[in-house]
Amino acid sequence: MQHRWRILTATSAAAGLLLLSACGEDAPAPATGGEVTGAIDVWMGDPIGATQQPVVIQLAKDYETAYPGTKVNLRFLGADAHKTYLTSIAGGTVPCVALIGNTWSPEFAGLQALEPIAQDPASMQGTYTQSMIDSTVLDGVSYAVPYDTGVRALIYRKDLFDAAGLAAPKTWDEVLTAATTVQKANEGVNGFGIVGGNQWYWLPMIWNWGGEIAVNSGGAWTAKVNSPEAVAAFTFYSELLTKHKLAPAGSVTWQGADAAKAFALGQVGMMVGGSWDLKTIIAQNPGMEAQLATAPMPSGPGGNNDTFAGGSNLAIFKGCKNKATAKSFVDFMMRTDNLVPVTTKIGLLPATTDALEKERTTGSFSAPLLKAYAEQAPNTRSIPPVSTWGKVEGTGAIVNAMQSIMNGQKTAEAAMQELAGQIDAAIGQQ
Repeated sequence: MQHRWRILTATSAAAGLLLLSACGEDAPAPATGGEVTGAIDVWMGDPIGATQQPVVIQLAKDYETAYPGTKVNLRFLGADAHKTYLTSIAGGTVPCVALIGNTWSPEFAGLQALEPIAQDPASMQGTYTQSMIDSTVLDGVSYAVPYDTGVRALIYRKDLFDAAGLAAPKTWDEVLTAATTVQKANEGVNGFGIVGGNQWYWLPMIWNWGGEIAVNSGGAWTAKVNSPEAVAAFTFYSELLTKHKLAPAGSVTWQGADAAKAFALGQVGMMVGGSWDLKTIIAQNPGMEAQLATAPMPSGPGGNNDTFAGGSNLAIFKGCKNKATAKSFVDFMMRTDNLVPVTTKIGLLPATTDALEKERTTGSFSAPLLKAYAEQAPNTRSIPPVSTWGKVEGTGAIVNAMQSIMNGQKTAEAAMQELAGQIDAAIGQQ
């Protein structure tokens, strides 16, 4: 499906600067552009936490063994990773290689901080999931390598659905019907877990209704969140709480972890959640695992069930003085046999098509509870590829719009009109 702001072709036919291996060869592939030797600084932020760090440390050692004379200086960043990167860019103290949030890639590229990866992003098609390619692009050039991807799906109480004779919802209208039925049949159980404080749980519904967040026409970006489709999508989600009373009042400010906690306590019968939310539910209530089921996201009137592709990209900073080794290290990290152990530990999907297929068919995402996430992965999209999108997220404007509707402070039409103006102020100059 073509999307108006999805970049599938490039402005240049030049070959990519970095030749990436997405397969699992044993022998190290030669790097181009200089001698592979010396030290490189590699920074890893979220989602590489304490659980995943030993795997990455071992991979760095394996790389040094495969390439004698090289040294990988690893640094693991905390929750302030975005600020740390911006500070390093401003101060000229950037690492050579960094794992960055996929929504940061256009932002950092707009600051002239990242090395181009492919002058022709279309050359990356078939090697990576399309939405993750899109997340690396600014002005027709790719500036990062897709690494991992996090998608959301429906999580629901199979025992409650079975008792009510319900199948997994395939549309948002069926979600409403199922949530209403489950709530009526089970005292103390809310039919649906609203996540009012996190836009990525419901902003993609604009696509499901046939709308767009923003479109590019002649090089100028314009917000479309005030379209009838976008207004209808936000109205539907908000009314799950305000009209249908299918969620607790406090869920106006909930994050995904709050909904997962309520689910684990038996207070919610269905929610949209990532594989990380599913992991949280099971960790907090192991006995509930047998009662759980998942399904791909429901579709809307627009005829699609697309959701947001979160995740991370590997980037090489322009300030790196050892680009040959940096490129070689990225190649090494992207091999399926090196990529999958890390993404499995994270609990996210790999962003290469070969590794994704391996995970879907025989890997961790072939498990019954996780299959839906692998099935959903092809039906994902990225944010509009503009360098100033971070300003939109930073102001909290999207969450504020939804919460103002839920709280009855604004009509959906008024809230979305105001939001469109705020988005235009941030990205309209692109």
